[in-house]
Amino acid sequence: MTTNELLAAGYRIGLRMVHVLCDDLTEDEFRHQPVPGANSAAWIVGHLAVVARRTAERLGAIGLPNLSEEFVGRFSQTKQPAGPQTELGTKAELLGLLDGCTEKLMDAVRQLPAEALTGPPPHQGPFATNYAEAVLFGSMHMTLHGGQLSTIRRSLGKPPVA
Repeated sequence: MTTNELLAAGYRIGLRMVHVLCDDLTEDEFRHQPVPGANSAAWIVGHLAVVARRTAERLGAIGLPNLSEEFVGRFSQTKQPAGPQTELGTKAELLGLLDGCTEKLMDAVRQLPAEALTGPPPHQGPFATNYAEAVLFGSMHMTLHGGQLSTIRRSLGKPPVA
């Protein structure tokens, strides 16, 4: 397995985790906020789709869905407690968007030249020291939100998933 394939696999696994945690949720459960100020599964999935699209675009992917500024803003981090999260979209729409953007992202990761992976990260931050680590962190971002989805499931009385 090449480095590129391994990085793409991180996104494949993260996407699978999101599906396992969301697929049996009803539409109402998908919109459920476990405590005041917390995000719903709908917001989390929409947020992950926006981030996957943005990352795929940075990596040169083409054929990505067009998202309005209003849509992107709805799913962007605000560093504030979440208000009521209504009208975010259906489970099928948001998971479909996440699937499509993540597929394009994985395709772009597989095409990255080896020398790009050893270059500096696209944004300076506290975690990634090179481009490959920045790509890896993106897949870890999906699993971070998987923990939140697990908490939402438990707040609904659903069993943990294996």
